[in-house]
Amino acid sequence: MMNKESRSNTVLIVVLVTVSCLILLCAAVAILFFLFGFSPAVFTVEETPTETTTLSAAQLEQCREVMVIQPGVEIEGEYFLYTPGFLDDSMECHLRARADSLEDVFDTAVINPSLTTDQEIAPGRYLRLKIEIIEPDLYRIEGFWYQT
Repeated sequence: MMNKESRSNTVLIVVLVTVSCLILLCAAVAILFFLFGFSPAVFTVEETPTETTTLSAAQLEQCREVMVIQPGVEIEGEYFLYTPGFLDDSMECHLRARADSLEDVFDTAVINPSLTTDQEIAPGRYLRLKIEIIEPDLYRIEGFWYQT
């Protein structure tokens, strides 16, 4: 049978070990936040889509990149929709482009502007185009880009 003094020593040891573990856990979390920073994005399950008819310069460049539009081609944004996903992001861009021909607009080594079906422009990345000729040197281009 355990006497009263040994029972209180046992309780004291259990309490000290529990408190020590909690302090160490808090210290470890504080060190991790200090080293890696705190970002609310870590706790976000999924970002919300970005949709606009007033494209920023960064959004225009993003459209230019995913639609494989040549760097010197003048483009004007009409619509932008970026939908984030875990591994399946997608982007829709509506642009106006000025050039002498469609071959001058796109990098034809990567994209065929005459196709209206999905084209694989990189492994797991696809682009579908819809092109309208507004004037002889002005094109309205709708591009839907996605990755799988």
